Amino acid sequence: MVKTVIHANIPLPVSQVFQHVSQLENMGEYNSSILSSEVKSRQQGEPPVYLIDVDIGIKKFKGEYKVTELIPNEKIVANCTLSDMKFTDTYIFREEKGGTYFEITDITELKGLLALSEFLLGPIMKTQMNGNLKNLLKILLRQEG
Repeated sequence: MVKTVIHANIPLPVSQVFQHVSQLENMGEYNSSILSSEVKSRQQGEPPVYLIDVDIGIKKFKGEYKVTELIPNEKIVANCTLSDMKFTDTYIFREEKGGTYFEITDITELKGLLALSEFLLGPIMKTQMNGNLKNLLKILLRQEG
């Protein structure tokens, strides 16, 4: 299992940051491993499910990214399960110092032969997620300006 946590303080209101991030079809704008993300289903009272096309370097795949928890302006939990891997992302939003404290935790579990590459995945994930966060910040701040 590889656990990666990144965070930032964003000088924007929580509602604005949450609104952009919660539209997970936007992931491809800032997440370099997401080739595409589109809504598969969004039913009243049910969390949405997205179809994602992903390239994480050691593996390319298409899968369902299912939102399992959605608390407006506070938290999103989503996961994707494949035969040889599972990852769960938790997004935390909190008002802090007139802006937003934003945190992403990714927990990736590799199975079978992929599990042998876990020791490589940790540093790669941290670097990639930090880059993705910088991209997201640029997008959010550009929208503001």
